Amino acid sequence: MKVKFEFKKRKFVFYLSFTCFIGGSFVANSTVLEKYAWSNRLLIVVTERNENSMEKQVRKFFNQNSCDFKERNLKLLHFFSDDPTVLEMPSPFHSQTGMWLLGYDGTVKAQSKDVQLLNELFEIIDTMPMRKREMKSAPRDCI
Repeated sequence: MKVKFEFKKRKFVFYLSFTCFIGGSFVANSTVLEKYAWSNRLLIVVTERNENSMEKQVRKFFNQNSCDFKERNLKLLHFFSDDPTVLEMPSPFHSQTGMWLLGYDGTVKAQSKDVQLLNELFEIIDTMPMRKREMKSAPRDCI
């Protein structure tokens, strides 16, 4: 009986460690992003230097919806894929182009390889528990 318990205990510790390791790989807590943790949500855009179509579409969206970005504490960060800063960020951003939405806690909440994320961006944020509390405590400024 004692041997069986020890085996289950080791198995539990292994799965817990494995889950923490895998889960940790999706958390964007690099030094580049640390200053935004718990104060801002982030929309990270990574593009190739010679491909600026996505960047232009995102900037246009940002400018057209700047009030919504401000109301949701959402910052836009753009990087080029060959920028050394990208290599300092967590592995989901390495050698990839696209968009990632990060929550206050630094975890990836949504991602897309193109601008499709923009279509659902505010809906995704507005379903987050912390955003729901924000909406209850502060009136909406953007109409």
